[in-house]
Amino acid sequence: MKPIKNSKFIFTDTDDGIKKIFLREKYFEFVCLLITDYYHEKIVENDFYKYFVNLLNDLDEDYGVFFIEHHMPPHWALSIIQNKHTTDAFDYDERMKKITTKFERKNNLKSFVIDYSIMT
Repeated sequence: MKPIKNSKFIFTDTDDGIKKIFLREKYFEFVCLLITDYYHEKIVENDFYKYFVNLLNDLDEDYGVFFIEHHMPPHWALSIIQNKHTTDAFDYDERMKKITTKFERKNNLKSFVIDYSIMT
């Protein structure tokens, strides 16, 4: 069973009025990839993991998307590993760049939020 209910969340951006899609399943997949391939940790379904999955599944407006995107994927990965909102600093190093680039190319992504008109 996949933890993310729907792969995409469609919303209207209140800043520009444009309909957009948040690729929440891909975002979750990337955070999990960071846990395993960057931090070399196992994914543990702890309280913070459940909190993060619920955040992704329970989106109902653009504010939720912006809250999730406000914190970079490494923040969410570290928070799941530590089972709490982390305050650790993060340095975007060469290894992270390689993992990110490989993921983006594999999934043909430039962003986890895309214009709705592109998909229709």
